[in-house]
Amino acid sequence: MPRHSAPARPHHLRWWLALLLLVAFFCVEYFFFVHLRAGQWADQAGFVAWSQWWPRTELLDPVRQFLDLLPVICGAIAAVFLLYRVIRDRRFLRATVAILACAAALASTQLLKHGVLIRPDFNFGTTGNSFPSGHTTAAAAAMGLMFVISPPKLRPVVQPIAWLFATVTGVATLVCGWHRPSDIAAGFLVAAFWMVLASAVLQRIQPLSHEVPKTSWSRGVGTASIIVWAVVVVLSFILPHPHIQKIPDSLQLAYAVLGIVHVIAASLISSLALRSVVIGPMRTFQK
Repeated sequence: MPRHSAPARPHHLRWWLALLLLVAFFCVEYFFFVHLRAGQWADQAGFVAWSQWWPRTELLDPVRQFLDLLPVICGAIAAVFLLYRVIRDRRFLRATVAILACAAALASTQLLKHGVLIRPDFNFGTTGNSFPSGHTTAAAAAMGLMFVISPPKLRPVVQPIAWLFATVTGVATLVCGWHRPSDIAAGFLVAAFWMVLASAVLQRIQPLSHEVPKTSWSRGVGTASIIVWAVVVVLSFILPHPHIQKIPDSLQLAYAVLGIVHVIAASLISSLALRSVVIGPMRTFQK
């Protein structure tokens, strides 16, 4: 008897659910850390802490040079990987959709930052909107492109490398005083949104694999990341909010750590949302 594939209950997020979750996280990031006074204060406190500490180290200039070269680095890595896949597979559809998703992520970030979203001035030194981070969006979109166009066998290798590169970029952007934690988190979410959408389109028109192994660890890590992110939001609200220029050292350290945790949690949430859609639902095969 021929074997027919029968869709079973999915072990991963549906594409539309992943999009809804990413949009929900983006909205909370914006309304809590930008529009709410307590959230904006906490976001600025983490930014101020790293802006004061990092220049005292000898790593400031190298990291800033890395950030200056980031667009070139991201473009070069993505272009080499993209060219390799196109030459190997002799197919242009996946590459075209992934490139369009990257362009949409970069364009929407600039539109949101400069034309749509505003940052209320609570006299914290936060005039001018910097939400979302363009550097983070560029890195996350380039790494997401690599993951989306990867063949199934390479995905377990490509994903952690891509996630690590994008996360290091986000952390570097924070510690060098270029962006606040929420700006960086939003950059991850914007890039993931467009890459999830691209993945959903590609699954319909040019799927790469019909059978996917069950991977429960991603659900566990994703759930833990959401919990950690929620704890960051709660602590940002309930911790003391003294004058922004008179923060005690211990409290400043707490907000600095919160900023790093905030960035890493948002990066994990975005990466695993994309992974869930690229991998797709589990399928069983019946005789």
